[in-house]
Amino acid sequence: MSQNFDLKPKPLWRQAYFWIPSFLVLAIAFIHLLDQAFNLKLYEFGLYPRKNEGLLGLITAPLIHGDWDHLRNNSISLFALSAGLIYFYPRKAAPVFFIAYFLSGIGVWFWGRDSFHVGASGLIYALAAFIFISGVLRAHPNLLALSMLVVFLYGSMIWGLVPSDPRISYEAHLSGAVIGALLAVYFRNSPPRHFPKAFSYDDIDDDLSAEIERFGNDYWKQNTDDQNAKLKVHYHYRQKEENEE
Repeated sequence: MSQNFDLKPKPLWRQAYFWIPSFLVLAIAFIHLLDQAFNLKLYEFGLYPRKNEGLLGLITAPLIHGDWDHLRNNSISLFALSAGLIYFYPRKAAPVFFIAYFLSGIGVWFWGRDSFHVGASGLIYALAAFIFISGVLRAHPNLLALSMLVVFLYGSMIWGLVPSDPRISYEAHLSGAVIGALLAVYFRNSPPRHFPKAFSYDDIDDDLSAEIERFGNDYWKQNTDDQNAKLKVHYHYRQKEENEE
C-alpha cells in the first residue's frame, strides 16, 4: 500500500513558536486597550504583596501594563524570549513558562514593596535567565549561540535587578531571574530540540584498504589517455505501473 509523505515545511504562522507568543502578546495588548478605552483601572488587579486579595495578581498581574511604552517594551521581549523557549526547548517550554509565571509572582508577594506590581517583566527575566543558563550548562554550540544572543540583546537587563526607579518593580525582575536560573539547573538534563550532528573530520572514513586490494595502489591515478575523454551518463526511463506500490 502506497503512502504519501508531505515534506513541505509548515508556514511560519502555523508554527507553535510563532503563533503561541503572538496570541499571548495580542491578548495582553487587547487587555490594555480595553483598560485605556474604558478607564477600567486594571492596575487594581495587580499583585499586592502580603495581602490575600493581592494573590489574584499571581494570575492577572503579568497581563496588565501601566502605559503603552511599558506594554511595547515588554511585548517585544516576551515574544522573542517565549519564541526562543518554544523553539529550542519544546519539551520543557510549557512547564518552564507556567512555573516561571506563578513562582516569580509568589516571590514578589512575599517580599515586594507595598504597592501594586503589574507587568510581564518578572516572566521576561525568568525566560531570559533560563535560556542563558541552560545554554551554558548544556554547552551545545546552537544553545550557546542563543545564550550569547540573549546576552547581546538583553544584557542591560541586569541593571533592573537593583532598585533604581521607584516606578519599576525590581522585586519582580529579581524574583523572575532567580526562578529562571533554578529552572535551568533543574531541567539541565532534559533533551532540547534535536539538532543535526555537527560535522567532524573524525567522522570521515579514510580506510582505503578495500579499494587498494581491488584496484591496486595506483587506483586513484587517472590514465593519461582518458584525460580528454568526456563522461557520458545514460538514463533509462520506464513507466510506473498503476498497481505498483
